[in-house]
Amino acid sequence: MKNDFYHALDVFVSEELNLGTNFDVVRKEVTLHQGTAIIYVINSLMDTETINDLIRSLGNASSFNNIPKECENVSISEETDINKAITQVFSGVALILDSIDESKFYLVETRSYPTRGVDEPSTEKTVRGSKDGFVENIITNIGLLRRRIKDKNLIIKIMQVGQKTKTDVVLVYLKDSKFIKIAETLEKKIQNIEFDELVMSDRALEEGLFNQKFNHYPLVRYSERPDVVAVNIIQGYVAMIVDTSPSVILTPTTLFEHIEHVEEFRQTPIVGTFTRIFRLIAVLISVFLVPLWMVLVLETDFSGVFLLRPENEVPTNLFIQVLIVEVMIEVLRIATIHTPSALSSAISLVAALLLGQMAVEIGVFIPEVLLYGALSAMGGFATPSYELSLANKITKMFLIILVGLFRKTGFLIGMFLLFLYLVSIKVFSVPYLYPFIPFDYKKCLSLFYRPSKNK
Repeated sequence: MKNDFYHALDVFVSEELNLGTNFDVVRKEVTLHQGTAIIYVINSLMDTETINDLIRSLGNASSFNNIPKECENVSISEETDINKAITQVFSGVALILDSIDESKFYLVETRSYPTRGVDEPSTEKTVRGSKDGFVENIITNIGLLRRRIKDKNLIIKIMQVGQKTKTDVVLVYLKDSKFIKIAETLEKKIQNIEFDELVMSDRALEEGLFNQKFNHYPLVRYSERPDVVAVNIIQGYVAMIVDTSPSVILTPTTLFEHIEHVEEFRQTPIVGTFTRIFRLIAVLISVFLVPLWMVLVLETDFSGVFLLRPENEVPTNLFIQVLIVEVMIEVLRIATIHTPSALSSAISLVAALLLGQMAVEIGVFIPEVLLYGALSAMGGFATPSYELSLANKITKMFLIILVGLFRKTGFLIGMFLLFLYLVSIKVFSVPYLYPFIPFDYKKCLSLFYRPSKNK
């Protein structure tokens, strides 16, 4: 009877794993002193050396119950639910069935995911500091955090999301965190997410958790730097790591936290303060410079060093010119992302022709429109958060359209609506405009001044 059940179980596992159809699914029988054991593993996700050690250890085992003692070089856990065990096999874990005791199975940690080396993140570079960054391997990413946080209160919980993909999602926080309730809420939400797939990983998870819809401002922060994530975890924030993603999600967040950059903390407090102030100015320029310049040109006669008025009239309306330049800059940004690096010089040539001296000489644009458009674009490039820079671009276009249609009144209406919009945003009850709303004097100072570490 036992042999019949064992055979049926073997057939069931083979069918669930599509043995024979999937070329990378491996089934191997190992003879024990008492009975036989069957190993199921996916060789494209396994470590060959670990599997070889496992097979050698199984050959020396006197019985199935002695496998954990004989296999001391590998991590083994016991499982009684065959469906959960099969799910683990798809993650690269080896499953061991026994011909004598069919009531339990052993899972052996044999995972070895294909991954690239640990390199410096391309989006958060710094002159000083560590040069390691997160990769697409969740185990490696957790190791990078463990190396920096050696605290007994560090909690790392793993869950799986997606009916088909079974993507690993890890929640990382400190047990004594100030946002411990947010961590508990996130855990419940992740467990209740019903997705068929999570191939787009972190972005899809964010949409499932925060239901962002029409809000274009980022509700979480992304970071590819282990030192940045480790500091935020120590400060009480919650991190979410999604397998196959090199970016870690940090929450809760405010608008001003998106403007922080690691370079500020790698220099002296004075240099860090100047860097922070210049960056804040750049972010403001990226949003408000062009619409404010349009208002002053259209509504006043003021002229000076900081306000260059158009000297030559062109057939095209100023509003249309600004709109065309902004659209062309955005198209060039998209083209740069999609163009192979070998053709990047060609994109630069096209940009120079479209938005350069030729366009001015032909009379399509006036020089002032190109100048202010370029300054605004530079401010966007100086924004540390890529998501915030895109959101600010939408806000800028909204203000430009209002100014083009209603001039000064449109600008004031746009500023008022933007303020109300940002005030209404909360991330897990944390106001998006904190520390300005609600007002916190010390925190407001820290937006402009980088304090010394010993204070």
